[in-house]
Amino acid sequence: MNIDLIDQINNWGKNSFLKYGLIETIINIGLILILAFIVSKLLKKFIHRHYKGNKLFILRLKNILVYSFAIYGCLNQFLPFSDITKILAASTGIVTLALGLAAQDAVGNFVNGMMIAMFKPFKIGDLIRIDSENIIGTVVDISLRHTIIQTYENTRVIIPNSTMNKAILENISTTNNRKANFLELDISYESDVDKAMDIIKEEILRHPNFLDVRTQEEKNNHIPPVITRITGFLDSSVHLKTTIYSKNNAEGFAMLCDLRYAIKKRFDKEGIEFPYPHRTITYKEEVTKSDAE
Repeated sequence: MNIDLIDQINNWGKNSFLKYGLIETIINIGLILILAFIVSKLLKKFIHRHYKGNKLFILRLKNILVYSFAIYGCLNQFLPFSDITKILAASTGIVTLALGLAAQDAVGNFVNGMMIAMFKPFKIGDLIRIDSENIIGTVVDISLRHTIIQTYENTRVIIPNSTMNKAILENISTTNNRKANFLELDISYESDVDKAMDIIKEEILRHPNFLDVRTQEEKNNHIPPVITRITGFLDSSVHLKTTIYSKNNAEGFAMLCDLRYAIKKRFDKEGIEFPYPHRTITYKEEVTKSDAE
């Protein structure tokens, strides 16, 4: 009796919408889900252990592939979905073309996302600049479709991967964790250039964000940690330029701002003049009156 009942339950739906018996279908779906779970865990462990690039992107791609095969395996237990190729073949050409056109951008972004993951022009945490889009910020996420950049204004810009892959970008982050900053100042021709250079050097060496990047050989050869050079003679000023290093872009920006303030105070105290434009205006009536006298 119990055996007959089990057979009735198992045969329910068989050959109508179930490919196998009900019990077999439940067991098959359970095995497929368990297998997908195990494969997903193993791949995740393998990626974390051996892959050094953008793990988030690869993990998402892994999830899509594993879940796609799992869904396909589960749907294949039902007769209406047992032959997906026949369903796709039954679609009209117009529908297929429409779907292809609609998915063109999505597929393009997906492929470009894979290219970014493979060649790694940037990674999460990198500070990048895209001049064509007038964007500078930190990469906070790289998905299958887009890249998210957090700007200095604390806003998030979402850019399609197709745009990111084609754009000319500057990766400001460096592997040696140092950033070159350029301090440029103009002094008048009447000012003492040597004194101005000494003041600039003293203020830079005093700043906590300054990095001494000299090699041991350069230190042994007494190469100074800060070198200020005259890079041009302008109409009313001498142009001075100093290259100074910091750990990152944020510390470099803060250091430049602090140095401009400190150097301005020192220049005022030491009599170093910043040039500014002068204009002499002569009125025609005054000239005529002066000539008459």
